[in-house]
Amino acid sequence: MENAQKRWENQVRDGRVRNVRAKEVPGLLKEGWTLLDVRPSSELDKARIKGAVEVPLFVVDDDMSPAGLLKQASAFGMGGWWLGGKHMKPYPTFLEEVEAKVPKDASIIVACQKGLRSLAACEVLSRAGYRSLAWINGGYDTAQPGELPVEGDVDVRLAGIGGLSSVLGWTEPQREGQGGGFAGGFQNILKGVAVILLLDVLLFGWELIQASKQ
Repeated sequence: MENAQKRWENQVRDGRVRNVRAKEVPGLLKEGWTLLDVRPSSELDKARIKGAVEVPLFVVDDDMSPAGLLKQASAFGMGGWWLGGKHMKPYPTFLEEVEAKVPKDASIIVACQKGLRSLAACEVLSRAGYRSLAWINGGYDTAQPGELPVEGDVDVRLAGIGGLSSVLGWTEPQREGQGGGFAGGFQNILKGVAVILLLDVLLFGWELIQASKQ
């Protein structure tokens, strides 16, 4: 993974992939560039960019074998519990679908939520013959409200938030939308208390089950 990430970053250093900021995207779209959104449906459903071509680079790994469940558990333990991320797998028809929707001579802005998947997608597209490629440095997470043409005028940064963080509302975009305040406001303090109580109930139930086995 480390070697792959260095290879993806070298695309930008070598000039094969143009480095752009989120606020530059509307201007590039007016110039005829195509926006390719490579996020999975779980993120697209929360915030879509108007006019974007949508083809996921990765999709949720639905493997329910012991090995698959172990990967899901690992993803949960590595931060999925907080942001809701799941173990992903490559979308097998990514390139085929992009080629069907976007011609090889098109200028493409490749985007995802945090920027890493879009860099990986740029490498795939470059190898397939696409020559005019750009990448949003840092992904949609760097976009301020109003900088991108989002359907429904929602904050696109919220699309990357899930899990416990979406309940508590402690991330920066959520706090901004709620007007800030300590811990995201009084309502989120109540949510935090509710989560603690729920975890306490679950722990108590688990202890009862263990005691009944003795």
